[in-house]
Amino acid sequence: MQPISPLKKLSAECTRTLKRPVKANLLIQQTYEQLYTAENPFKMYKNPNPSSEVPLTPSGRTPSVTGLALQRKARGPDPRKFLVIGGEIRAVAPDEDAPLLNTFLSPSETTDSRTRAKMILQSAQANLMAGMSFLEKQRQNLKLIAEKLSDATRLWKLSRISGLENDQLEKLQSQFQKNREEIESIREANDGSVPLFSDGQSSPIRMHHPSARKWQLLLIDRSDLGTASMITFSHGKIYGDTPGFHLDLDTLLKTRESVRNPLSYNEMQSKLLRSCLRGVKQRLLQDSGAVPDTGVPCVPISAHSNTLFRSFN
Repeated sequence: MQPISPLKKLSAECTRTLKRPVKANLLIQQTYEQLYTAENPFKMYKNPNPSSEVPLTPSGRTPSVTGLALQRKARGPDPRKFLVIGGEIRAVAPDEDAPLLNTFLSPSETTDSRTRAKMILQSAQANLMAGMSFLEKQRQNLKLIAEKLSDATRLWKLSRISGLENDQLEKLQSQFQKNREEIESIREANDGSVPLFSDGQSSPIRMHHPSARKWQLLLIDRSDLGTASMITFSHGKIYGDTPGFHLDLDTLLKTRESVRNPLSYNEMQSKLLRSCLRGVKQRLLQDSGAVPDTGVPCVPISAHSNTLFRSFN
């Protein structure tokens, strides 16, 4: 015999108490609160630790998945936006690109076309080198994170060897926690004042590049390391009663795998910038005036676009 659901119980009770509306309303409210707390266990934790940045479940030992999700939703996407200009990556809003770049590349109305072309190509060369430098630092840090995740997996496997004493397990947990903290530090690394990575949605770094005929928009991704597996890992442990998720091998492998896509995308972007740089150097060597006739166009750019390459018609 299947148990009667709370909603069916509520319906039957309300039918019996139809002539007593006060009691019926009270019953509806009580049943709703029971259903709501059953579906939202985080709400049951009435006294969270105010000094902790990590919301916990009522047991106080495990991070609340609901609480972490609410934290991320409240934080929203990263509002910062960056542009490569003058060989540097600067904080600039997309609607400022065209006026800023056109003023930078055309300082005087009397500048002749050959001089203008040389200025544009030299600026493009400096911008491409700045973008490549950013991607190289990003790549090095991604590889370092991957290595440390491999070390974390090794520590987890050692902790599962039978017969280990408590002090040995505590030592492994201490090493794991140090490893985890080092990864968190790397995730916050910067190239100057520009974060190498994002924790969730972010706008790509914009670079306006002059081809021989028209302007192209190159977008450099700040690799998103706010994946579900990485969040679980950053609040995880392999032993002990301190608050944290008890990690399993599958979660550790997925976390390691989550770094592979950013590495592949980083290499793809680097190849594109190297190709563009070769073209610019060739045009400079040939003293070619092949650059767009018009200035940088004022085109709306989506804050969350991740298109690697665009041409402006």
